[in-house]
Amino acid sequence: MAEINLTDNRGRDAIVNAESVTIPHEYRWIDEEQLQVGTRKILRSTFGNDIEVLEEKYGDLDALAEALVTGDPDVDLETFGRFLNETSRAYTNPDGEIVHHLSRWEVLYTPNGEEKERRPLDVEEPNVADETPLSWTGKKLKKSEACRRFVFSGKMQIQHINGLTYDFLFQMAKELHESQSLMLLGGGPKGNKPLVFRRGGLSYRGFLEGRIQDNRYALILHLSNMELKTPEVEADKSE
Repeated sequence: MAEINLTDNRGRDAIVNAESVTIPHEYRWIDEEQLQVGTRKILRSTFGNDIEVLEEKYGDLDALAEALVTGDPDVDLETFGRFLNETSRAYTNPDGEIVHHLSRWEVLYTPNGEEKERRPLDVEEPNVADETPLSWTGKKLKKSEACRRFVFSGKMQIQHINGLTYDFLFQMAKELHESQSLMLLGGGPKGNKPLVFRRGGLSYRGFLEGRIQDNRYALILHLSNMELKTPEVEADKSE
């Protein structure tokens, strides 16, 4: 269970729990004989059997095609089909050599899917539970408008840890319930930073929703990293 540091509309802050509300589904797969089926990682090919390496070895694709018809140069009989355990990802350069220093880039696209900007990826540090609490920005958005403007990719339920934080969260949920709005939640000293839960993870806009029933409450943090925008309509050049 994660922790989150929140501020309410009176400037008070408290560290409370945040838990995913996704319910995991458990499946059991069985075969025709009613025996338990599992998944395994199997080695399909090694670098020496990649199409680029084989093309260089045989000179061109036509020669490689002939070799594939008459034999199996793409299969390493010593390693093909071997079960893999405890694997880790490695990055290689075009020559197949392992690279130890990487440059990661962030690519931004327009609503039409065209590349707009390419820039070095800034690895964000988590900011939802550090010394600076997430700000109660006061920027509210009606629920009916929010669902048409943003794509929500996840949600977390904010939970109290004692009687004091129960009252703290209940009042927040009550205000949002009565206004039927979502409130933008921001990180950083000015409350204008996106929310980051893990180092180098995705950054999100946070929208807080509150519901109450008698003395019960639900405070839900909706997460979005995509805003819906209408693509620009190109003028008809035939006119």
